[in-house]
Amino acid sequence: MPSHAFRIHGAGCCLADFLHGDVDFASPRIRPYHSRLPGDGGLEMGKVIFQDDLLRFSSLSRTEGFKTAASWDGILADLTGTDARTPAFNVGGPAAAALTAAAQFLRPSRTPVTYYGVSGDDALAARIRARLAHTPLDTGCFRRRTGRTTSAHVFSDPQADGGRGDRFFIHCPGDDFPCEDAFQGETFFQAAFNLYAGTAETPSLHRALPSLLQKGRRRGALNVVGAVFDFAAESAAPGSPWPMGEGEAYPFIDLLVADAEEIHGLSGLPRSAGVPAAVDALMARGLVSAAVTQGADPVYYRSIGGIFGECRGYAPVNPALAGMINDRHGNPGDTSGAGDNFLGGLVADLVLQLLGDDFYPKGEPHVERDLLSVSPLRLRRAIEFANVAGGMACLQAGGMGDEAHTGEKLARVRSFLPQPLAAGRPW
Repeated sequence: MPSHAFRIHGAGCCLADFLHGDVDFASPRIRPYHSRLPGDGGLEMGKVIFQDDLLRFSSLSRTEGFKTAASWDGILADLTGTDARTPAFNVGGPAAAALTAAAQFLRPSRTPVTYYGVSGDDALAARIRARLAHTPLDTGCFRRRTGRTTSAHVFSDPQADGGRGDRFFIHCPGDDFPCEDAFQGETFFQAAFNLYAGTAETPSLHRALPSLLQKGRRRGALNVVGAVFDFAAESAAPGSPWPMGEGEAYPFIDLLVADAEEIHGLSGLPRSAGVPAAVDALMARGLVSAAVTQGADPVYYRSIGGIFGECRGYAPVNPALAGMINDRHGNPGDTSGAGDNFLGGLVADLVLQLLGDDFYPKGEPHVERDLLSVSPLRLRRAIEFANVAGGMACLQAGGMGDEAHTGEKLARVRSFLPQPLAAGRPW
């Protein structure tokens, strides 16, 4: 039965994405910009690089083959080539893309999904709002302040990662608006789920994350955090664990979602240690549940209690979708929004589990944790839903796609998943 009591309120990175045509990361015109050392400001496939750091890197490396002066226009010309077309525009950012996907999946159940954030008052902000107006995401708490809006340039290489495709991002920061501008009053915490995504790209929010998580826990919300590559932390102290804000955050996170690079950055362990060891290191600091994507390889998940009980394993990518993604001629797209849509799909399925189980009362905005200890949510099922959501995003350009009609994306995801059992219980 549809219910407005269960809702998702999210915060984190929202920005203007400029999607450039396919590039060859190994081409001679791009190779001089490749990173030499971790955190040096050079380009790294699959990672977010800050514009100012890339400018500084190119200035220091001018003797190594750069054709242009260390200016942003010159760098952009080198990366795109002389025959580049005007980049496509889309709304990006881990929070905006994930929340929009969740809103689309949950629209048939009339479950509200709201983004809490702040943008500038420039032309980019207007374009972002115009784009979001065509989606079911509630932007009533998306504030506007005087200043510049954040943007990013996205470059996709379809031949990267063994022909499965990958991308890199150049982040052009706007103004760092105080996070208090987004969290006016107590409404953010009046939700079943508080989702924080890409907070490392919104510094004031990232610093406040531990206190926000603690407040959400006190108010009864379930806290889900989606990580993003923290280039600022990696540049400041290569090899050291990235801080999750100012203070201790992990004991107040119900689920951490990250990719392999991010989980190692957060734990401070090298890639050679393996994903399970990195998750264990964070669990030693209080984390109870994690889901770690690994590109085309299976998602590793583990829970040692909390809202998912105890579970552990690997969830493979949907094989039918994997075949479609590898057929780039028949199914053009890019991987720029795969992780964001994975996150949005995962949280959406958790809400669908709550709505579909009569054990949970539908008249309250929160789920009592005592009930979850009796009937925990099913993490593996949510990951399988999320795997399809992320895979479908690889068949479109950019992280945010439209629906032709309400329920289109939800129906398509379910078409790739096992059907419910005869008794009516989900798989």
